[in-house]
Amino acid sequence: MSRPEWSARVLGMSQLLGPQGQQVRLERRAAALLAYLALEGPSPKFPLACLLWPDSPPTTVRNNMRQLLRRLRLASGGVELVEADSERLALSPLLGMDLASLKSAATTHALEALRPGGGGPLLAGFDFDDCEELARWLDGARASVEGWVRKAREAEIQRHLADSDWSPALALAQEWVQQEPESEQAGRHLIRLHYLQGDRVAALAAFERLRATLSHDLGVAPMPDTLALVRLIEKGTQVAQPAPVSRPALPLTVLRPPVLAGRESAWRELLEGFEAGQVIFISGEPGSGKSRLAEEFAAAQGRWVRNEARPGDPDVPYASQARAFRAQLARRPDMKLPDRLRAELSRFIPELGDSRPVPPLASEADELRFFEAHAEGLALVLEGERVVVADDVQYWDRASARLSMYAWTRMLAAGAQAVRLPCFIDCYRRGELPAYAEANIRKLVDVGRGRVIDLGPLSVDSVRQLLAGLELPGAEAHTEALTRYTGGNPLYIVETLKHLIETDSLHKDWPPRLPPPGRVGPLIQRRLDRLSPLALQVAQLAARAGAHFRAALVPEALEASATSIHAALSELEAMQLLVGERFSHDLVLEAVQASIGKATGRLLHGQLAAVFERDGAPANLLAHHWLEAGQEVRALPYLHAAARADEELLLLEEAAQHHARAVAVLEAAGRHEEATSARVAEVRVRARQKAPAADEAPSTRPG
Repeated sequence: MSRPEWSARVLGMSQLLGPQGQQVRLERRAAALLAYLALEGPSPKFPLACLLWPDSPPTTVRNNMRQLLRRLRLASGGVELVEADSERLALSPLLGMDLASLKSAATTHALEALRPGGGGPLLAGFDFDDCEELARWLDGARASVEGWVRKAREAEIQRHLADSDWSPALALAQEWVQQEPESEQAGRHLIRLHYLQGDRVAALAAFERLRATLSHDLGVAPMPDTLALVRLIEKGTQVAQPAPVSRPALPLTVLRPPVLAGRESAWRELLEGFEAGQVIFISGEPGSGKSRLAEEFAAAQGRWVRNEARPGDPDVPYASQARAFRAQLARRPDMKLPDRLRAELSRFIPELGDSRPVPPLASEADELRFFEAHAEGLALVLEGERVVVADDVQYWDRASARLSMYAWTRMLAAGAQAVRLPCFIDCYRRGELPAYAEANIRKLVDVGRGRVIDLGPLSVDSVRQLLAGLELPGAEAHTEALTRYTGGNPLYIVETLKHLIETDSLHKDWPPRLPPPGRVGPLIQRRLDRLSPLALQVAQLAARAGAHFRAALVPEALEASATSIHAALSELEAMQLLVGERFSHDLVLEAVQASIGKATGRLLHGQLAAVFERDGAPANLLAHHWLEAGQEVRALPYLHAAARADEELLLLEEAAQHHARAVAVLEAAGRHEEATSARVAEVRVRARQKAPAADEAPSTRPG
């Protein structure tokens, strides 16, 4: 990703800084505009203009905004610092902002955003008494900034204290006291650190200054904690250092409970479906134990394999089926697929091809040949498997669903004269399947080829059985409370137990203060709060990368050393948030996603886009990340390329959608002739779409 050419400071004295050292003082409305966009992100143009000129008529407001944007452009030598169209304003990626950096850094307790330059109050020296709503917004924004800086300083000081690294901690405390002399929290740190460095006189002098400031400015006396600290110093007593935070080790039984409790009836249904040769579907709420049940059953039947879909798959045609096929090939490294199959399969698994380009699918006959090759190849790689488990089927992409349904139908027809087919078990979240997947399941169930097993919550007795199997002293005493709190959801039970272990509460009465019953998100969030800054950044990057996350891309994306990234990944695994390169559960992923602010999310998408671009990733993936990064123009060539690639695979709906998105981007950029060409391409593709059975796989030929 290109580095910002210009930067703006709105913390302290507001000014623009140019690439050749230019310094331009910002007038108050220009500074307020940049600060607002840095905090709030892309914003509607006219309402924002009304904040800046509240008493002017609409025509004047619009003209004033045009003039303000023009002055900013002239001040930066013609660079568009604010991207504007008829409806929206947004900061340009060519502009770096100290406030935006601080907001992003606030989630990682970092202070780098304040250096160099030292920071200062937001929009220092400006008031907006003539803009009442803007003044109210600024009051809240200043409070937020002060809170971020205070939290960041506290975390940095505590980190240095835990390492007995007094000098940098003292420097931070001195800077804090200088900017907030009335802060007793900062003053107490300064007193303690002077004394820890052996300077008792300086510690007592710092206390006297704090006491005088509190009395003069606020009319209050120091708090008891501060007075107790000073009494120890006056006596020359050793001041206790903050103890490093220790996390109790989580037993392996909590990660994977040894007893599969409360699923006896579901197991019997699985066995009946297995013996009848049915496709089995397991549905349930998140955390209900669908995957665990399927895996335990599969392992009891002999050789089995697990496939999975991931949240990013619906955006990438054949992503789910390509991952499943690669997993099977990895289990059979000596398998040699026929060249004709390799050529067809290379359409969605490129490494199976050779240097010769594969011609695009131009007809139904071409598509049928491709589907037949996949069905034949899948039958080869699944030979000898007793069970195939597909997890998170709600994320299975549409193209993969057609391909796998066709392959299963063909294998079923061939299986009447051949060896027994593997049993297919698909797991999905209740109520989250797309309509076409629901329709496919209904068809199979109606003709007796499929069976749906719906998992409900655990009863009190089942929870007691689960807890007994964990062999955690004190856990069974919480059986009824755990059942009420979690609603009998197995994952919620396990996550709640982790919280009780980590807070040393397992042997005590049920805590009076916990998040609302049945909600595990706050518990996972508390574990996220204990992560180091870099570990949280890695988790957030993994969440935005989705199915395409690889540990190898992190050092470049986050501009960190391989050693530090390895430590962060190890921390995430130790906290049972990541397992390898995957989140331990979708609910963990959702909690991480919820921790990502709008600006941080755009930054992460931009970092991923830049790395994937250098790696030559597929066009649809690059288009997605550049669009999510707010850099629509950079996404344009990849939208066009993705549309062409989709057309070659006869994925006409996907191709039309890419053309349509390109039209919107081009229109917004004022490139109307190109937009017209893209719209013509969209119309042409939609005309090719077959109706009404666009979601049906090609018909099989008789014989």
